[in-house]
Amino acid sequence: MATGKTNARYITVDVDAADGSTVNDVSASVATISSVGLTYDVSDVTAYSDGVHNVTLGHPTASLSMSGPFSNTATIGAHTVFSAIAGSMANTITVTIQFGIRATPTTGDPEFEGEYYCTSYVVNGADATYTANFDPATATAPAWGTVS
Repeated sequence: MATGKTNARYITVDVDAADGSTVNDVSASVATISSVGLTYDVSDVTAYSDGVHNVTLGHPTASLSMSGPFSNTATIGAHTVFSAIAGSMANTITVTIQFGIRATPTTGDPEFEGEYYCTSYVVNGADATYTANFDPATATAPAWGTVS
């Protein structure tokens, strides 16, 4: 595992197939991905006598959005993978985003992974791009870990 800064060139995106039996590397079909991680609800609990605002943290959310060029390439094309899972609750879909440090992701590099539903998949006919949205599917929050 290298350390230091990196760039989007070394991000990989893996998404389960509709039947959950295979993992598809859709990285070649992803041009942008939303912020990755957990964002917590915040409740203000400031009292009159507090010198500064105080908050408590609530439940996190970990929604993901990705977009890119339309591709129907077998097993790795966004259209092939996302059109088969959009709107389906038959299986949860594991989404894994790995961040390689100045190289293809390898053991020890950061990754974010969780069980999701693909809540939308739409294609923009004007420029042949897609957007796919994912929301957590289980009570277990997606989490940061490392590539194994």
